[in-house]
Amino acid sequence: MDNLDNGTRGGTLCLAKAGLAVGTTPTGLDIAAPNGAGVDFAINGIAYHKGDAASIAITAATAQATLTTCLYLVCLDSSGTLSTVKGTEVLTADLTAKTAVLRWPVPVVDTCPIGAFRVLTASTYTFTAGTTALDATGITDTYYDLFAVPASPLTA
Repeated sequence: MDNLDNGTRGGTLCLAKAGLAVGTTPTGLDIAAPNGAGVDFAINGIAYHKGDAASIAITAATAQATLTTCLYLVCLDSSGTLSTVKGTEVLTADLTAKTAVLRWPVPVVDTCPIGAFRVLTASTYTFTAGTTALDATGITDTYYDLFAVPASPLTA
């Protein structure tokens, strides 16, 4: 009997909390998994591991405007190389008023989303991924550990 068509093929997901945080070099990210051993993840049904790491460079992106909020998806490829995908920024006032939502970015093919970070820029401040420090004045950052990209947008 051929067991290949049992519906269990594929699967791209993160199998452990990544423990994302602002990097020891604040323009990057730290992976500091709560298990102390790094993050396990799968891409197209094949399992991989990325050990804890400090100050991993994030992918450069266009500048995020003042008074906006944006999600950045954090992904790993099969070699453990980290990349980020910038989402669509929205006016923070619209998000607060619930007239806009934050949609999760789409991961690059053959990468696994392990987490995300959210950046809110204050008046007169902008944020450029890979250049601006995540702990800079006027920048508020929040981190999310993901199993997969959430189905629903963030509403607040």
